[in-house]
Amino acid sequence: MSNARHRESTLRRLLGVPAGCPAKFYVLYRLGQLFGLHRSVPWPVHFTSTVHHARRVKLGKGTFPGDSPNCYINALNGIEIGDRTNLGPGVGLVSANHDPLDNGRWLEAPPIRLGRDCWIGMNAVVLPGVQLGDGTVVGAGAVVTKSFPRGHCVIAGNPARVIRELKAGS
Repeated sequence: MSNARHRESTLRRLLGVPAGCPAKFYVLYRLGQLFGLHRSVPWPVHFTSTVHHARRVKLGKGTFPGDSPNCYINALNGIEIGDRTNLGPGVGLVSANHDPLDNGRWLEAPPIRLGRDCWIGMNAVVLPGVQLGDGTVVGAGAVVTKSFPRGHCVIAGNPARVIRELKAGS
């Protein structure tokens, strides 16, 4: 191992940088926490992203929801995110809606469940109770109102629908 790689590895270990997270991003996240940004969020989050009820988010390995700019994550009813799933800029994960007759009350719903190796494209919105199977790709700007539990597909549109099935290695 070269000296530079050894120094970087040692620095990452000392700072507690999670595997798969860029060190520079993690340092900026920690600096933001010093100034009160995302103190209750135990994973790195971009300073322009918002996370509500972080304790109700279950994360897989190599997953950092909100690390892209302008994401909105509301986990009141819970959110489960599988290994290596990534969210693009401006993605909304909304696990709870307001009661239409009482804006001060939230409706209960099953948690949002995102499988492993999913990609949620820029400005897509995933609504309460949605389940996406492993390998699902959500097109930019999609509004996901129903589940696609089989996975291995590309979904897009408003409301989202399957536009292509994905095969292993494609």
